[in-house]
Amino acid sequence: MNVWITTVGSSPFAVINTLWAACELDDFVPEKVYFLCNDKMASQINLIKEWIIRITHEYGKNVSFVEKRSKEEDFISYSKLVKSLITDEREQGNVIAIDITPGRKIMSAFSMFYGLLPDGADRVYYLHLFDVKKYGNKSFIDIPADEHNLINMKEMVA
Repeated sequence: MNVWITTVGSSPFAVINTLWAACELDDFVPEKVYFLCNDKMASQINLIKEWIIRITHEYGKNVSFVEKRSKEEDFISYSKLVKSLITDEREQGNVIAIDITPGRKIMSAFSMFYGLLPDGADRVYYLHLFDVKKYGNKSFIDIPADEHNLINMKEMVA
């Protein structure tokens, strides 16, 4: 099973577009999505779910969702959460992708760290937008192909 782990930040399209890009550009279509968020950002999740259901359905998959809450300033708990999700999903034999695009830098740093470990994620994605102000709140289909780059950090550092 393909598993997606992402942090929910203030921009829904930072979450949606990286997943969409992975489906379109890397043939990685998740069947299970973990949302890591704090209480402030939880209000974004319903909109994000609607988009992800539509996207994954177009690629022939049904998706399930798991929400995990953490306090923004409790870095130790967040770190342990990311590590445990990877470990648990790895033990089940699943293929794991972590999206480090959305959320706070410290959260992305923990996700990238654990994702890049030899027993970490299979893919660690970052969607680089060449003009964040222009395209940050647009859907992936509305961003010209020469204005973004989907980076798999796992391939980059391997």
